[in-house]
Amino acid sequence: MNRREALAGLGAIAISAARPAARQTSQLPLKTPGLEHIGLTVPDPEETARFYGRIFNPQLFREKDPPPRYYVTTGTAYMAFGGMANAMPKIDHFCALVQDYKAQDMRKDLADVGITLPANGGFGMIGDPDGLRLQLLNVPGGLAGTIVPGGRISLDPPALHPIGLDHIMLVVSDLDKSAAFYQKFFGKDVSRSTRPARVWFQAGNTRLGLEAAKTGEQPRVDHCCLRIAGFDQKSATMKLKELDVELAPSNDEQLLRFRDVHGIQWELKAG
Repeated sequence: MNRREALAGLGAIAISAARPAARQTSQLPLKTPGLEHIGLTVPDPEETARFYGRIFNPQLFREKDPPPRYYVTTGTAYMAFGGMANAMPKIDHFCALVQDYKAQDMRKDLADVGITLPANGGFGMIGDPDGLRLQLLNVPGGLAGTIVPGGRISLDPPALHPIGLDHIMLVVSDLDKSAAFYQKFFGKDVSRSTRPARVWFQAGNTRLGLEAAKTGEQPRVDHCCLRIAGFDQKSATMKLKELDVELAPSNDEQLLRFRDVHGIQWELKAG
């Protein structure tokens, strides 16, 4: 190598070093340990939190500063309650934790697969084809630093001892379109069925299910399922009845279903 070639090589190295390193890998599909929490919009966040607190954890949590927002932990998962007096009750969003999550890079990764977020939209909240919202948060998740104890509603132990989320079921208007959307986040679906028409994804140690809406049905988060430690269906049924919780029919003998004060449906199963 002559002097000119050596100098050219050193110049190329210097230019390369001056350039910002390009990202070698995408964050999609997500490197996720699982689905972690759900957010509910309700007319009275505190009162709704008290309903769930009697079942799962009588120690409530709340945001330190207004607006009022309450939380109930359910093992490694939790429920977040926000809203105002005239709010339409619904599950507003659900959250997946992501290993080494970087919001700015995720925006670019989503654009690469055809998902464009609003320019002024908050990072981490992504609408699917029906407007149902998936939130992304960095591992290890958990309650934010702005959250403080919100009072213990009872000295009694909780009726049930949740471990964490098992699955979340969405009702969607176009099953194939929604499946293609969530494949970008969770990879290839793990199972499909025709009666009912469903698609399942594995999300870490949890699952996300999609079910085709029936005629006249609106897309929504249909229900969430929690894994319960030491679950016994007969005992759990009796405890919920003692709390005047409305039970819901189920065609699965391994599950117990109930509705909250707003008609939002939950499933319980053995951990």
